[in-house]
Amino acid sequence: MKTLRLREWSTAHALALTAPERDTLRTVLRATIQPTPGSTDRYDITPGNTIGAVLVGDTTLLVEPKIPISQVLFLLGYAADPSAWRHGDATLAAAADLVSGVAALFTTLCDRALRRGMLAGYHRVEADLSTVRGRINLAQQLRARPGLDLPLAVRFDEHDEDITENQLLLAAALKLRSLPLRGDATRRSLHRLVDSLQNVTALTYRPTAIPAVTWTRLNLHYRPAVELARLLLRMQSPDLAPGATETPALTIDMAALFETFVRAALRDALRASPAQFPSGDKCPPLALDTKRRVRLKPDLSYWPRGQCAFIGDVKYKRDTGPGHSSDLYQLLAYATAAQLPAATLIYADGPPEPHTHQIPTAKVHLYVQHLDLTKPPKDLLRQVENLSLHLTAPGTKKPNAA
Repeated sequence: MKTLRLREWSTAHALALTAPERDTLRTVLRATIQPTPGSTDRYDITPGNTIGAVLVGDTTLLVEPKIPISQVLFLLGYAADPSAWRHGDATLAAAADLVSGVAALFTTLCDRALRRGMLAGYHRVEADLSTVRGRINLAQQLRARPGLDLPLAVRFDEHDEDITENQLLLAAALKLRSLPLRGDATRRSLHRLVDSLQNVTALTYRPTAIPAVTWTRLNLHYRPAVELARLLLRMQSPDLAPGATETPALTIDMAALFETFVRAALRDALRASPAQFPSGDKCPPLALDTKRRVRLKPDLSYWPRGQCAFIGDVKYKRDTGPGHSSDLYQLLAYATAAQLPAATLIYADGPPEPHTHQIPTAKVHLYVQHLDLTKPPKDLLRQVENLSLHLTAPGTKKPNAA
C-alpha cells in the first residue's frame, strides 16, 4: 500500500501518477494538475479546498489540511451540533492523519449516542406479501398485477431499528471503514459500530440528498453523532462517472465547512433559531433587480423579526486586510438587495484588525473581518462572539473607514 501525501494549497512538484490517480486527484479531490516543465510523465499538483483521503487501487491519495487536524475536528464537531460540543473532543485525534482523527471523533459521538440503547421508531413499509398486513395498496396492486390475487401490495408501519437516524450512522461508518485507518482502537470501534447496526439497511446517499432529521426529546441524544454523519456525507465528492464503482473516500470541502461553522457559531452566539439565521439556500428570497430575476443567496443573514437585520458573506481564503475587490462587489450587492446600510465579509485568514469601506453613492458600509483558525477552540469562539456583538450593536464604534 502506497500513500501519496499532499497539503492543502501547497504545490508538490514532479510527481509520477497513474491515469486513475491523476483523474481522481482532479475530479474527486479537485486539485490543479499541470505537466512538469521539461517532463513527459511528471506532474505538478496543487490541491485546493478539498482535503481528505481517496483509495485508488493500492494507493491512498491524502490531502492534509493547512491547519492542525485537531482544529478541523473542532470545526466538524461544532458545526454538527454546537450545544453538544465538548472541548476535549478535538484531542481525540492524537491521530497521525485526518481520516483516523475523523473516525475517532465519529465513533466517540456514536458511543455516547448508543449508550442508552439502539433507537427504534416507526417507519412506513411497502411490500408484496401473501397475507394482508396494514392496508392493501390498491393502486400498486392494480398497476403491477391486474387480475391476480397474490402477492398483495400492502402498506404498513413497522416499529424497529431501521430508521433514518441509524441509517445515517451506518452510511458514515461504512464510508470511514472503507479507508485505511491508523490505530487499532479506532478500527475496532468502527467494526463494533457496524456490527451493532446489523439490523439497519445500508443506504448510499447522494451528497445533495441527505435526509434531515426532526429532533425531539426521544432522539435528541443521537443528534451530535447523526449531524456529524450528515455533515460528512454531505461533503463527499461525487463519483468519477455515473454508474462507476464507488471510490472509497472521505473528503471535506473546507470552504463549505468554514461557512457552516461560522453560521453555526454566529447563530449560537445570537441565540437565533435556524429560521432566524438560515443557510444560504433557505434564506428568504432576495433579488438585486425590480423584476426579481437576479436572485441572491447570501451565506449569512439574520431575520430576528421576519425582517433582514444583518447580511454577510464568508470566504475561506487569506486576505491581506482590505478584502478582495470581487468579494466586496458581491457584498455590496447583498447589502443593496437587503436594503441594509451595512454588510460584513468574514475571511478565514488575515490580520486581526477589521477594515471598513464606506461607499458614499450607495450609503453603505462594508465591514471586513478575519478569523484565525489556528487559535484554540475557546479563542476562536470568542472571536465569533465579539463579531456577533458588532452585528447586534449598531451604535457601537466601528472600525476606521478606508
